[in-house]
Amino acid sequence: MTNGSNEGHLTFLMVGCQRCGTTWIDAALRDHPEVFLPAEKQSYFFDRNYDKGIDWYLEKFSSVDSGKVAVGEIATGYCLLDVIPLVARHFPDIRILMVVRHPVDRLMSNYQVRKQEQGWSSLEQAMEADSDLLARSRYAEQLDALLEYWPREQVKVFFQEDLARDDRSYFQDICGFLGVDADIETRQFGQIKNSAMFPRVRRTFTALGLRPVLDRLSRSAIGNTVRRVKKQSGKRGYATMKPALRQRLLDEFRPHNKRLAELTGRNLDHWNQ
Repeated sequence: MTNGSNEGHLTFLMVGCQRCGTTWIDAALRDHPEVFLPAEKQSYFFDRNYDKGIDWYLEKFSSVDSGKVAVGEIATGYCLLDVIPLVARHFPDIRILMVVRHPVDRLMSNYQVRKQEQGWSSLEQAMEADSDLLARSRYAEQLDALLEYWPREQVKVFFQEDLARDDRSYFQDICGFLGVDADIETRQFGQIKNSAMFPRVRRTFTALGLRPVLDRLSRSAIGNTVRRVKKQSGKRGYATMKPALRQRLLDEFRPHNKRLAELTGRNLDHWNQ
């Protein structure tokens, strides 16, 4: 573990992963009186804005009051292999949280929300154009890298399927790891955040330069209602994946799933299907 002390009194970072339910976690933690998060969900400091300097980043935490027990950020790019050493250089003693989901489902979700912006016409083209899509689903590589800098007791992996099964217990588990009151209620119980249920509308709004408007709508009560109705009706916002491609991806991630199961003690056999 890197020597040094944490800057800015941060106590935790949720370092990933994209499309794994971090928006719900961010919203739920904002309801907790003992937790401080910056005004924006992600600053992208370590993965995109490191040249702005650590003081620029710490300024985002300057308004923390003494009543906050857990101070941190939800940042889905901080689990990238080239970013982890930068995080550890400044924050060697914090708690690290990482949330994961079925790697093929995560990849497909990531593709769906980015294809319009990137101009991708197919998932195959996207994977050839951007290796990041595959890399972000190789969770074991990321966890192994994290454990080079932080001891195992400071790193905890959460599974999105547990959020879907019992969001209250899931939130309590996160609070327990952060050292804050686990009995606090959040308005997010029963809500679904940032689900890609509006692919056609999203493409239209993006083309018109109105993506921020759609994002606000998606986070509103209206967005939650639409997603809930679609989920109950069995309708999905995703195109189906070709069976041959899905099998190829299952084979690709199989050894990574095996390693993650070893590291977490979690049975992940269903991820190979």
